[in-house]
Amino acid sequence: MRTHAERFLARAILMMALSVTAIAFGQVIENPAKPKAANAGRVIVPEEVLAISDEGTRDYYFKAPHDLMIAPDGSLFLLDEYQVLQFDKSGKFVRDLYKKGQGPGEMSYVRACLTTDKNVIVHTDSPNRLIFFDYAGKYEKEIPMRALTGNTYRPKTLLADGGKFYIQSADLPRVKGDPDYVDVPHTILALNAVTAESRELSSFSTRSYVITAAGGRSTGLYEISSFFVAPFKGKYLALSHTSEYLIKIYDPAADKVIREFHRVYERVKPEPPTEIDKKGQLIGGKRYPRPEQDFQSDVKVILTRGDEIWVVTSTKDKSKGVLIDVFDGEGVYRDCFYLILPVAALDELRWPGYCTLDGEFLWIVERAEDETATIKKYRVVI
Repeated sequence: MRTHAERFLARAILMMALSVTAIAFGQVIENPAKPKAANAGRVIVPEEVLAISDEGTRDYYFKAPHDLMIAPDGSLFLLDEYQVLQFDKSGKFVRDLYKKGQGPGEMSYVRACLTTDKNVIVHTDSPNRLIFFDYAGKYEKEIPMRALTGNTYRPKTLLADGGKFYIQSADLPRVKGDPDYVDVPHTILALNAVTAESRELSSFSTRSYVITAAGGRSTGLYEISSFFVAPFKGKYLALSHTSEYLIKIYDPAADKVIREFHRVYERVKPEPPTEIDKKGQLIGGKRYPRPEQDFQSDVKVILTRGDEIWVVTSTKDKSKGVLIDVFDGEGVYRDCFYLILPVAALDELRWPGYCTLDGEFLWIVERAEDETATIKKYRVVI
């Protein structure tokens, strides 16, 4: 008969074997509620190191700065209304790449901006194309996106890897009759930089409450779950598309999810509806309020740095801030901490595109009560 210690060791070996099997066969990696770090759950107050505002300058303005991105040389790029702004790593304004029009190097509405070692690449529509600039701001070339037509909406280039570009594209959902809950597929497209041809890869569905006016003339929706995605290690996408806690690592070159993981998580009740929520959307002359939900989406934002994936969760404490979970590239729950930020930044931390990681630094949009925006850079030592 086995001793207690022998039975304990056998169970431990079995659990390790099951974990390895889960990784090997693509099953979901289970993580407990508590991470490995001994000081997990601590409160971190970051150090502000610089701020960028539009006060006192005519070179640019901040109306709704978003899609913050750090280039390989440490410079900051962001989008705003009819602007593609570049700042150096010290926060000094460098240039605005936006030039309105449809000629070479010109653009209309900008969907995304991404950077490589050699180029700044702007995704613009009407028509959809990628425009290449060097880091001195000189126009080089552009690639048309012939496949982005029809019923797709909000296409956005996510990743450049070698001669391929990977683009998120969603279908515009519609319903007939009464408003209804609809699965909305978000499809990854692969664009060949040489041939300008694209092909559909995997799809990841979110859930929305969709309202279509009589005759299908106008459509509105409320997202029940959202598609959150961040480039990971230069060639993967870390993403979430469900209301409940689940992260996937997707390899677009192989067109497969190579890892899925979550952790035991206590779900959070919805925040009280705002006056806008109560008023609802005006569609076809009738107002439709936001449908009631039992819980918030567990995942709010995904950030990455090196081999780490930071998950900004729905957990928020008035005295401790927002809870952030840290996983390694194998999907192991390593750490968690509460991050305290000014009120002007806390909401932006929980919306994708309004913050980004740069090593030990967090860049984030802060919006004051008078709606003026400032870009802040914080040192976050965990």
